[in-house]
Amino acid sequence: MVSGRDYLREVQKFTTSQYWSTGLRITAGVMLPTFIMARMDWLTLGMPFLWGALFVSITDMPGPIHQRRNGMLAAIALNTIVVFITILIRDYPALLLLGVTLFSFSLALLGIYGARAGAVGTLALVIMLLNFVSRYDEEQFLLREVALVAGGGLWYTMLSLMLYRLRPYRLAEQAIGENLITIADYVKARGSLYGQNANLHDCFRRIMLAQVEVRRTEEQTRDLLFKTRQFVADASPKSRSMMMLFLDAMDLFESSLKSHQQYESLHKNLKDSEILVKIHGVILQLAAEIEHAGFRIQSGVAIKKNIDLSSNLSAIEVLIKSPQYDLSAADVHALLGTLENIRFMANGLQRLVLYSRNEVDISKATSSIEEVAKQVSAQPIDWDTLRENLTLSSNHFRYALRLTLALIVGYLLSSLLSLSHTYWVLLTILTILKPIYTQSRKRNIERLSGTFFGAFLALGMLAVVTNTAILLVVMILCMLLAYSFLRVNYFTFVFFLTLFIIITFHFLNPGEISHLVKERVIDTLIGSVIAAIAARFILPLWEHEQIEASLAEMIAANRQYFHDVWTASTSDEHGHLTGRPQSRSKAIVALANLSDKFQAMLVEPGQNGNSVAIHQLVIANHMLTGHIAAIPTGLPKSAFANDHLDQLALAIEQELTHAENQLLHKSTPSDKMPIKVSNTITQSANPLGIVYALAHDLRRICQRMQT
Repeated sequence: MVSGRDYLREVQKFTTSQYWSTGLRITAGVMLPTFIMARMDWLTLGMPFLWGALFVSITDMPGPIHQRRNGMLAAIALNTIVVFITILIRDYPALLLLGVTLFSFSLALLGIYGARAGAVGTLALVIMLLNFVSRYDEEQFLLREVALVAGGGLWYTMLSLMLYRLRPYRLAEQAIGENLITIADYVKARGSLYGQNANLHDCFRRIMLAQVEVRRTEEQTRDLLFKTRQFVADASPKSRSMMMLFLDAMDLFESSLKSHQQYESLHKNLKDSEILVKIHGVILQLAAEIEHAGFRIQSGVAIKKNIDLSSNLSAIEVLIKSPQYDLSAADVHALLGTLENIRFMANGLQRLVLYSRNEVDISKATSSIEEVAKQVSAQPIDWDTLRENLTLSSNHFRYALRLTLALIVGYLLSSLLSLSHTYWVLLTILTILKPIYTQSRKRNIERLSGTFFGAFLALGMLAVVTNTAILLVVMILCMLLAYSFLRVNYFTFVFFLTLFIIITFHFLNPGEISHLVKERVIDTLIGSVIAAIAARFILPLWEHEQIEASLAEMIAANRQYFHDVWTASTSDEHGHLTGRPQSRSKAIVALANLSDKFQAMLVEPGQNGNSVAIHQLVIANHMLTGHIAAIPTGLPKSAFANDHLDQLALAIEQELTHAENQLLHKSTPSDKMPIKVSNTITQSANPLGIVYALAHDLRRICQRMQT
């Protein structure tokens, strides 16, 4: 049962996050000019200004300030051009249909240049659809409407840049804090492996979902910090503290990946013992401390509380060594390795606490920053990228065609049925359809349910509440909540947006509200059906058809990661290195990508016949990455000079190479075929023996899939 304190904590975490700040910024950017225009009775004429501000504000995604600025300026230019052309052709149905076709295809393709460019294209298409019909009784000047759209965009851009200048570090603090909070969730998921009666399949499913979130926040934070000159070039304590907070957060996550034992045998050997209960408890305590650190950093304040888990860890260590449990040497070694990893993470978290207080070692920061900066690459906007995606093998190209055809069908059907709000149908299609089927399916369900629940509550509220001031406050609050949840929970966004729109219509047309709500629900249903059919049947690209290639990429990344870890461990620096950062990072990214694709595959209508084997491969790869990460600290230094272990390391690489080739339907050269290794070597090499067993299992599962 969740306590009131926990609910309050969740509210505090959300209201200090970047999402709440974004909602506040968008609401202020739109509502301030709205009040001024309403006061001066210019609201109807000034609607294009508000649209211009709104549809630029939604493209203002978190990221480096120069990318945000360039994105907003691009949105202003594109919105202005699209509105200008739409107004010229909107009275000519044939030309308007041609405009929908050309704009929907070309603007949807902007997604090949990243999420920001994709948002700019999508919002330009939205503002085109909203300008399908004139909102005035008499003919208006074309240039005035276009100028108002541009003016609204410029107003919001200036507001956003001004707020950034006032608090230049705020977004970085929020991004780092969110990253730490997602890491805490991941640590909790890993800790569930030690819980009593743990279902390992459910545990690994939680781990996969949590890892996808960590990867998302880590990439966003890395881009924000390492693509912003203020952080890279500035040697001030605050900038360096931000950098080192993120680098230590990365270290925390990579440490949490380490695995020191096989969990099935662990539960079998320690069933009903208090050792697992206490280890689970201390992991949850560590996760709570990481979450607290993330919340404090996200709130923009230093972490006052020091981290010390030494007494708890020492007590568990005494239990592990106690003769009452009669544990094997291998089990003792694995459990002590787990405790050592928790201790290492706690020390790293304490270091992070010091960085939050601006106690920074500048020389260390500089070398670490340069290392990570090498991994950050810019995404160029060029013709080559566009040309490479003009093929059916590109998911973005398929999406552009799918969206274009769906909008054409929606436009023609709306015209045939003489619907009064054609753009509502088209907006529903546009907001539901996404490049990936599972995203479209999820959005469709959330769009329908959010619209229906929002409309029902709005009508009930309007029937009970007649006070204009109360309705105005509710309307503003709904807008704030809607755009705060835009990138967090689409159902909640649609729910509050529907409330906001209906209350707004009530102020503008109080006598027609029931009719408007009925039309909106019908139009949403029509658009939803068209979007569902398009997502299912128009050039879908199924994840279950690509999962084997993703598995091969994952195995290749793990093979390279293992090679680098073993090479580093057997060098003069053995025991102190965890492999090249590049291969480690690639393995983690590949693992998150695989987890994401696997989760998407599970809800697709036509799944791969090998879904059970694929599930086994995904879990085995998760375990393999963790055990590879544990090699440098899991073996004594003297073990790395053992010829038998060198033979075992070679066998591991060959097992993984063969598994990868089987997934890619390639033949393995005779000199790369797996070699036989004696059971004595595999059983004596801990944790290398576990890595070999996992690699061997991977190869056997891949072999079964191909037969």
